[in-house]
Amino acid sequence: MHSQQQADLRWLGRFVARHRRAALGALLAGAVGGIASAAEPYLIGQIIDHIRDGVSAQELILDAALLIIFALISVIAFFGQRLWSGTVAYSVNYDIREMLFDNLLTLDQRFYQSYATGDLISRMYSDMDMIWRLLAIGFMRFGSAFVTVIVTFILLATINIPLTLIVFVVLAISTALQMRAGSVLAPVFEKVQDQAGVMSALVQDTVSGIQTVKTFGAEAGAARKFSEENAEYRRRWLYFKRRNEPVGMLPNMISELTAAVVVIFGGVLALQGQLTLGNFVQFLVYLSMISNVLLQLGTIYQRYQQARGALTRLTPLLQDAQIRDQSNARPLPAMRGEIKFENVGVQLEGQWLLRGVNLHIPAGSVVAFVGPTGCGKTLLLSLLARVLDPSEGRVLIDGRDIRDLALEDLRASMAYVPQSTFLFSQPVHANVRMGREGISDDELDQAISISRFSNDLSQLPQGLDTLVGEKGVMLSGGQKQRVAIARAIVRDPAILVLDDALSSVDTHTAADILADLREVLRSRTSLIIAHRIATVKDADHIVVMSQGQIVEQGTHTALIDQDGLYARMVERELREEDDLDVELENR
Repeated sequence: MHSQQQADLRWLGRFVARHRRAALGALLAGAVGGIASAAEPYLIGQIIDHIRDGVSAQELILDAALLIIFALISVIAFFGQRLWSGTVAYSVNYDIREMLFDNLLTLDQRFYQSYATGDLISRMYSDMDMIWRLLAIGFMRFGSAFVTVIVTFILLATINIPLTLIVFVVLAISTALQMRAGSVLAPVFEKVQDQAGVMSALVQDTVSGIQTVKTFGAEAGAARKFSEENAEYRRRWLYFKRRNEPVGMLPNMISELTAAVVVIFGGVLALQGQLTLGNFVQFLVYLSMISNVLLQLGTIYQRYQQARGALTRLTPLLQDAQIRDQSNARPLPAMRGEIKFENVGVQLEGQWLLRGVNLHIPAGSVVAFVGPTGCGKTLLLSLLARVLDPSEGRVLIDGRDIRDLALEDLRASMAYVPQSTFLFSQPVHANVRMGREGISDDELDQAISISRFSNDLSQLPQGLDTLVGEKGVMLSGGQKQRVAIARAIVRDPAILVLDDALSSVDTHTAADILADLREVLRSRTSLIIAHRIATVKDADHIVVMSQGQIVEQGTHTALIDQDGLYARMVERELREEDDLDVELENR
């Protein structure tokens, strides 16, 4: 079992701690701004009473100056609060996204088989946005709101304690109800985010597979599926909004009720002479201020609840890779390329896909793997780069168990060219240089020549500078495979694996590519998976697999003489070629 971190507030706090100066600056500036803001209504009340009492113009000027000073302090403090809170929110978001992306690069295929690409994108952006929203409003509002409430309570208590208690009790009930509603609505909002992930995955799959959609005339089905998911997304949003909006209106409703209480009760006190006109105005202004502050605190709490759901959705992205360096992993010295499979077996979900595989591959040899589809060829060779570890037995390179080697060194020493080639939406030369951006133009040209992609350059509008489009959509299957082969060549690997990487290339071109590869990689180990016998008949050694086991091995001639599975495969391929020739003649 793999371990996994838990994305929660404590985890989030560790990222905030990296920017503690900005965080403390935002809170401190908010506190200063809160004190200054809370003092302004008090001064306004005093000015009203001074005017009523007929004080001198000099005293009124002093009152006005104090009001302006406190207003300037609050403006400057709130500017600092916004500046530092933005620094915290954006910096933490940057750090988390960077960490999540780096971790995604380490996770194996099992993880990516469990989560759709679009859903992962939604988690990386939509859910991260929820965290940004919490941090932005939290550090921009919490310090000032918290201090404003305390200072306001103290100042109002010096005027009239009973009226102060009435105001704060009513508003506290409003805030408590809002916080309770926020905790209830958090799971509802999480379902909205889940559906957003579904929508993102559907759009990503459809756009990526648009050629297949159009080829099969499935546009109507894709549109119908999107409409269904879009309707579900709307339903979940409306379900959330119908419950969230009344919660958002609650503070205003309570504020209006409290204002009525203050007007009635405060007015009676003012008529009885227990409150001055200035005190009465102070209560009304403070009521508006407190209502706004408590609304902000309630909003922060709602954002917190939404962020909790987002953190829950980020947790799967934090899991440790199942395939990783052991604690005693050693750096890999110069690799010769000798490979041994010792009693290797792979079991997945209770079923043995490989069992009892023993094979020795000398360094620098060309070894071909053939057999029926699903016999375990690709699975066996994927063990070399530790895409998967064997359930039993071990794999050795140059006499060392690959699990004892540093994973980065191991994978840097080999190149893998799959049948379904992935090219990035970049120029051709950038796809070839991937991971080896510093290679010279001569090395690039040599790799292009060996892969025979040089034959196609005249067809491309800008040659090697031509953008290949997403997943290489601008190129044919054979062209993509040859670009991938060129990409493998520039890595100068000790071990080269071609996993049916010539399936879209004609037999003559495939033979030329293999001949040149053999010349260039004379001291390298080349492993070739193929379905066409003509592609591999000149290999040094041919391994025949069936049902997860090696059933035959030897040279092409020796295997023909054994008259086993390999001989039948050759016979079938020759018969298919003859049938094709007859068909062409009859046309």
